[in-house]
Amino acid sequence: MLTAFAVVFGLAAWYIETQVNASPDASPKRTEVEVTRYSVDQSHGRRMAVAEYVIHNDTVPGPAVYTVTFRFGDDPAFTTTVIKRVGAHDNYTGSVSIPWDRLEALDGVRVLEVQRD
Repeated sequence: MLTAFAVVFGLAAWYIETQVNASPDASPKRTEVEVTRYSVDQSHGRRMAVAEYVIHNDTVPGPAVYTVTFRFGDDPAFTTTVIKRVGAHDNYTGSVSIPWDRLEALDGVRVLEVQRD
C-alpha cells in the first residue's frame, strides 16, 4: 500500500511539474516589424522600389516610437530608415520607398534593425 501511494504521488508530482507548470507557447509570437509586400513601381516617371510593412506594438503598455531600418536587395547602399509612433496594442501599416535605377529586379526587402523607445 505504501509503495502504491509513493508511485501515485511521484506520478502526480511529475505531472504537475512537466504539464501544469510548463509554459507552452500556444500562440506564435509575431515579429515586431514585418515586410508584407515589395515591388518596383514606375508610375511617377521614375523607378522606385517600394515596400509595405506593418509595425506591431503588442508588448509595450503605452505608445512607442519605432526606428526601423530596411534594406532593399543585397546591396548595403540601398537602405532607408523610418521613425513611427505606434499606440499601445496597436498596429501601424505604412510604406517606404527609395529610387531604384538598377536594371535588375528587386529580389527582396529585409528589416535590418528595429529600435523601440
